[in-house]
Amino acid sequence: MTQNPLWEPEWGADISPVIQQALIECGVELRAGLRVEALSHDGVTLSNGEYIESNTVVLATGVKASSLTEQIRGERDASNRIISDNYLHAQAVSNVFVAGDTVKAPTDNQGNHNLMTCQHALSLGRVAGHNAAAELLGLPLHPYSQPKYVTCLDLGAWGALYTEGWQREIHYIKKEGKKIKQEINTKWIYPPELEKNELFAIAAPDYVIVP
Repeated sequence: MTQNPLWEPEWGADISPVIQQALIECGVELRAGLRVEALSHDGVTLSNGEYIESNTVVLATGVKASSLTEQIRGERDASNRIISDNYLHAQAVSNVFVAGDTVKAPTDNQGNHNLMTCQHALSLGRVAGHNAAAELLGLPLHPYSQPKYVTCLDLGAWGALYTEGWQREIHYIKKEGKKIKQEINTKWIYPPELEKNELFAIAAPDYVIVP
């Protein structure tokens, strides 16, 4: 079991040790800096030659945009997302807006872009829907902007890790973080049961959910 910090390029030097300690407390054995060389019916072989017997292997290989994006011309990123302008136009095709996991768009003026997460998808959907209707009616379009960024990572029985900002400043851990994560999973990502005027209010392109 390694004690070297994990995921530093992604999470940063302050966050990585917290995640590592949480996993260790949950009984997870860690193997950092290794690759999976082979899978078999009863286990996995790592790049250092170690063989781990297992009846179940879970392979997490990242995210990729839907193959539907291949029907639209234009520049893409490594996840096959379409690069859009500030109004979420697919730049190489007229009258097409892209949102959610199909688009890469700037979230601010600091060089940050949306990730394939629910917090970005919700705002992208509002802006894309608004702009598609506005363009049909000849009304001004609304630029996509989402400078507030948070991360809430569920770490099982240990709790959860909640951070704010692209530098991932820790705000809540363990039970406090878990409470926020449960709110996100059970309430924030679902349409609320409100009356019509309230629903229209939260559908506005500049509506912001504040934890």
